Amino acid sequence: MKKNRLHLWIGGCAVLLLSSCLGGNEAVDEEALSNCQIISFSLTNDSIPALSTLKFTIDQVNGQIYNKDSMPYGTIIDRKAVCTIGYDRSLSPSAVEIYQEATKDSTYWNGTDSLDFSNFVRFRVYSYNGKFYKTYIAKVNIHQQQPDSMTWTLHSDQLAGKNIREQKVFASGDSYRMFVRNTAGYELHTSLKTDVKSWKATALEGLSNKELLLSQMTKYAGAFYVPATDGSLYYSSDGIRWEVQAGAPNIKALPGVLDSVTQIRRPSVLTAVIEEGDAWLFARMGENRQWETGTAVPETFPVAGFGKVSYELMYYPHLTVVAGKDRNSRLSNDSWDTMDGLTWVRLTDEMQSFYEEREGIMLTQYDNKLFLIGGIDASDHALKDIYRSEDKGITWSLADTLIVLPEVYRARGYASVLVDEEQFLLLFGGKERNGANMLEELWRGRINRLGFKE
Repeated sequence: MKKNRLHLWIGGCAVLLLSSCLGGNEAVDEEALSNCQIISFSLTNDSIPALSTLKFTIDQVNGQIYNKDSMPYGTIIDRKAVCTIGYDRSLSPSAVEIYQEATKDSTYWNGTDSLDFSNFVRFRVYSYNGKFYKTYIAKVNIHQQQPDSMTWTLHSDQLAGKNIREQKVFASGDSYRMFVRNTAGYELHTSLKTDVKSWKATALEGLSNKELLLSQMTKYAGAFYVPATDGSLYYSSDGIRWEVQAGAPNIKALPGVLDSVTQIRRPSVLTAVIEEGDAWLFARMGENRQWETGTAVPETFPVAGFGKVSYELMYYPHLTVVAGKDRNSRLSNDSWDTMDGLTWVRLTDEMQSFYEEREGIMLTQYDNKLFLIGGIDASDHALKDIYRSEDKGITWSLADTLIVLPEVYRARGYASVLVDEEQFLLLFGGKERNGANMLEELWRGRINRLGFKE
């Protein structure tokens, strides 16, 4: 430390001497003499080639120098680096005092000695005339998380109450709307996204003595639609007051919505599986609530317990349903797709089996892939595996060790799945077997790189 104090004293004298050397030099303007801003910054070390590729941002207001694009997870800065600095105006500073956090050393820097950037380095730049100085904190940002790993947390263990038999969750503005069936009947529970432990319950009207296929509830054209087990279709504009959709056919399943596509002037439609006499047919309803029927439904097409996802590809809408039970209660591990709601095609090869048959899967589009999570198998055992598809459901692969649910997560099916604005994947509730009550849990997970700041 005595040596460091000596360096500081010598450097301070240098500031005064350099300042006095200007004398009556009137050719240099006062602004240049007083300037002490760093305008460029770079690092190099032959043993760490990636250092030379970093682009550093210089925040003049807050005195921060850093790389916005963090270096890869696991990078180790274990060598000193050559630091090259450019200063504003044509005059070099009278002195540069540095403090290296890694070594706790303070000294005056000659501009060529290598510096330790395993922690931050503080630069205090003195103006040419020695009257002013500006301080910068320079650091090398390194990702502290494995980018492709998925981090999960139990976000809440107090959802909408106990004894919930079924549920379906929708996001609406700054709140969540959870439709539930419990011992009191059907209710709507609402919560702010910022407070998922406080839910307000409202009884639903118009659904007395009705048994709904709640997992198939769909929002379409500003209203909610849900089929009942007796074949009727109910709708509500506010989610509270419900009535039967007049003129609707005998509904056996409600796969979901094909969104509108303006480029090809194709309006949105609500898709359905209907029964006419002895025939099961694909059908669709437009925003004018008029129905059209399509081709016959294959016996292996899922009508319960399926996952669904809508997306647009090359200006065409798609609706994909995955897994579930067919009309004969056989479990499936197939993917089906439609572009018009009247005809459907099987995407998966009948000769291949990418995962075991199941119902109650959680299916969503995430990280530019389809994610299939959990479900309940033929032995009524809940699952917690994750499969991903990069080709919209044609093939599936089991997620590796980076994309897995934690040990404390209880396997389940029939949870509601959403993706929020911050790229968190949300799993609401779910049950550990058919006939069980819903779990009062909200799990939140995100692939780390999707949350990295620029």
